[in-house]
Amino acid sequence: MKTIRPSHRILFIGLLFLLTSCIIKDSPAPGCVEYIGFAPMGGCNGKTILMDLTLEGFPECVAVTINNCNGGVLEVQNDCSESLILSNLEIPPGESVSLDIKPAADGGFELIRTPSNFSDYSPTTDQSIKITGSIGDQALTISLTKTAPLCE
Repeated sequence: MKTIRPSHRILFIGLLFLLTSCIIKDSPAPGCVEYIGFAPMGGCNGKTILMDLTLEGFPECVAVTINNCNGGVLEVQNDCSESLILSNLEIPPGESVSLDIKPAADGGFELIRTPSNFSDYSPTTDQSIKITGSIGDQALTISLTKTAPLCE
């Protein structure tokens, strides 16, 4: 029986590692990243993203972050003692929600609750989006960009 020398074993393992984890085209959209060999395991396949998030007037008890895993949604956590109003939605104290963005009938944008991190909105061109809201008497503004697909 033939045995594999240790130097050949290390070379084989190194080659296997390179073929399974080498990025040949990087992108901020997970669904647009291209790899040599097998892509890493995971469920992020979005081709659009949210970017340039700017928050105005938000108290520290509200956290707003972007999840670009599957097309770009907002993750909002309200740890304040008052309800948070964003666009057409009320987010009660202690609640955490995922919010997708969609075009509104008036030409603006509105937020919709989504039970996952999948966005249904995929614009044909980059869209500058402004969402207004309030918490108590304090006015709030979210500004961001939703990109067109970053690959085909």
